[in-house]
Amino acid sequence: MNNVVLVGFMGSGKSTVGPRLAQRLKRPFVDLDDVIEADAGRSVAEIFSTEGEAGFRERESRCLQGALEGDSVVIAVGGGAPMREDNWARIREGNYVVALTAEPTELARRLNGSTDRPLLQSGKTSAIATLLPSRLPRYLEADLVVKTDGLDPAEVAERVKGRLSAGGLQRILIDVPGSPHEVTIGHGLTHLVAAALRKRNPSPVYGEGQGGGLLIVTDEHVERRAKPLMDALASEGIAAQRHVIPAGEAAKELSVLAGIYDALAAAGVDRQGALIALGGGSVGDVAGLAAATWMRGIRYIQMPTTLLAMVDSSIGGKTAVNLPAGKNLVGAVHQPSAILCDLDYLGTLPEKEFRASFAEIIKAAVISDRRFFDWLRQNLSGLVGGRPPIVREAIVRAIAIKASVIGRDPNEAGVRAILNYGHTVAHALERATGYGRLRHGEAVAWGMEVAARISLRAGACSPEAVELQHGLLCDVGLLAEPPTVPRAKLIEAMRHDKKSRAGELHWVLLREIGRAEYGRSVDSSVVDAALAEVLPA
Repeated sequence: MNNVVLVGFMGSGKSTVGPRLAQRLKRPFVDLDDVIEADAGRSVAEIFSTEGEAGFRERESRCLQGALEGDSVVIAVGGGAPMREDNWARIREGNYVVALTAEPTELARRLNGSTDRPLLQSGKTSAIATLLPSRLPRYLEADLVVKTDGLDPAEVAERVKGRLSAGGLQRILIDVPGSPHEVTIGHGLTHLVAAALRKRNPSPVYGEGQGGGLLIVTDEHVERRAKPLMDALASEGIAAQRHVIPAGEAAKELSVLAGIYDALAAAGVDRQGALIALGGGSVGDVAGLAAATWMRGIRYIQMPTTLLAMVDSSIGGKTAVNLPAGKNLVGAVHQPSAILCDLDYLGTLPEKEFRASFAEIIKAAVISDRRFFDWLRQNLSGLVGGRPPIVREAIVRAIAIKASVIGRDPNEAGVRAILNYGHTVAHALERATGYGRLRHGEAVAWGMEVAARISLRAGACSPEAVELQHGLLCDVGLLAEPPTVPRAKLIEAMRHDKKSRAGELHWVLLREIGRAEYGRSVDSSVVDAALAEVLPA
């Protein structure tokens, strides 16, 4: 679905803005109240009179469900419709939700003389005072919040049009106890950031402003992306400062982390403030760690700009920097408030970076979803060729797998360990070859290859499973040239793996395509044989 749904209090302008917006977007317009009246054969006021508000709400929910089954429609819904949780879930599923707001005095002025609104019968002023405070928090959960005070409907419609993303939105809940948040996938998501900030820290006055300061951390490769984001935030009354760090693994240093702390202090970011990580996985890792530790933890938003970060590092709240002793040894688990995967960023991603990211997508299928694995094989040419619908579907499915695992085990006390399939060798390769010389996705592909061979030698899986994984990794071009690293150096790097216990490595092993197990001890001779089979000494 790709509908635009207008929500807001009565008098906010939904029914007048909606037709004008639909005309500009060349889409049909639907006023839900008109649908309800046609369905009932009588006016909304008459429905309230004969069936009461409860009866009207049931009709409203049923008609809403039908209206939302359309595609590329502008729909204006009644002010109370979003208050039912099932309605709100339907409204948000695949659609772009726009809330129109106005000050209470302006609402009262617009509603003066209105006779067709049953909930105003007690008086417009008392109705606004009674209903608006309870409804406003829900409206502020919309993707875009537009104040209509002092604007005519045409101006509001133009403002909304200029901020809409194309192609609809897909949302995936990461249901971490105490820190539930969403991944939003779509195009042109810059204007969603203000709403994402306000959801966790709404201002008393219609969500305006961002108290506590805001810092955008980005790297020198994607620094140009920060200016449009800052402009979009400024248009919503939110001021942000920018801090640029080195690109790639060079960002994950203690000195870079210290520099972010200095920037947070200079920007005046306090406990009510926030941080935005705009960049690839390294930016997300170090900026997330800064957010986790600044004033013992502040809110942050992940805005990944690479395919790898979208499907992997931005999700789960794992933040870290590297040490000479090993990768990601200093870190914290700190869940973001939101993750916004703007697919427009992928348009400028270098081909080798794009292809290397397939390793994490394939890993997700290998450890958890055989049907997804088969889908990847069937749609391989579209994925490698960068066909937008195929790439988007792969991203959504990979994220959904990781979200499900993290929701069950946010602190990596158990099943979340399966997400580390292939990473024991991958992280060792990155360290042994020098951070940044081998792309993370490339290292993961070779780590998966070793892990599968270990699994086979340990009797955990069949030769067929190993061959299926090998074939798909080869087909996307990830096993073309094995990295050369001294065996002793690689094994020494593996000793620093975070999954080791009392100096003994514990492995994530493949059981079959779509299923893995974690915490397995494996004889060192098996590991040595698998390394010798896959990687040259």
